[in-house]
Amino acid sequence: MINQIAMDGYIGKDLELKTTQSLKKYVSFTICQNRYSKIQKCYVGEWHHAVAWNKVAENLVAKVHKGLKVILAGEQRTRSFIDKNGNKVAYEYIWVNSFDVLTSQNEESTKAIPQNSNQANDEEPEADRTIVEANKKDKLAEEPFGSQKEVQLTDADLPF
Repeated sequence: MINQIAMDGYIGKDLELKTTQSLKKYVSFTICQNRYSKIQKCYVGEWHHAVAWNKVAENLVAKVHKGLKVILAGEQRTRSFIDKNGNKVAYEYIWVNSFDVLTSQNEESTKAIPQNSNQANDEEPEADRTIVEANKKDKLAEEPFGSQKEVQLTDADLPF
């Protein structure tokens, strides 16, 4: 039986590393996915619970913050318990085995431009000026679909 899930979305809040009584480290958090609702004719946020343990949890806390887009890989699990009113409650969550931080092309290009504070004037070095001018001209980096916000697809457009 295969139980693998890969999900991308935005981190819902800043992560806090916690420790169990048996000294195992973990982090519990939520991730928001945007999906298009045909009924509401707009994008709606869908929230998912996730938990990571030990080294994965430590790395998540060190590298991820609220609002950052990530991709999670792991297993889908269900937890059930009896709440204080005596009702049986069950919820699904992702047991995170690995993750990757997804950054936009704009964020990567600004990181690629070194900040040289040793220069006497305010001009950028020639190599850096080329990168900045290329990024200003590259409208695909800002809006890959132009001003079009939605893509209209029919069943005939889908390969399955």
